[in-house]
Amino acid sequence: MTRDDAPALLRERFVVEIGIRQAWPYVTFADNRDGASPQEVRLYIDSSFTVMPDPAVLVSAESDDERLALLRLAEVLDLTVHDVTVDDDGSLMVSFHDNVRLRVSGHSPPWITHDVWWLTPYPAG
Repeated sequence: MTRDDAPALLRERFVVEIGIRQAWPYVTFADNRDGASPQEVRLYIDSSFTVMPDPAVLVSAESDDERLALLRLAEVLDLTVHDVTVDDDGSLMVSFHDNVRLRVSGHSPPWITHDVWWLTPYPAG
């Protein structure tokens, strides 16, 4: 799947899962319009991302990056994608029907040699 596929693949899907696999936060989107068994696509993130509006539950004395990432991504659970755009700089913007947006930066730190976000069928195969 390429970046150009993102808008067509994600539009009107709903978020069924968030998590962290190895070092990468992910969001799993499902689409059950074509049958009883949902077709799923997973978005892996290896860049900075924001969820807007900001979640209200991010403050904790023992916060760490993984915990904060999951708390931010929890805001999109069960939401349905309204629109998706990929900016010229490679940033991904996912807009949901409930006026929530997920923006994944298209910029990578110098030590990253692969894409900063990518889509894969889930389960892979």
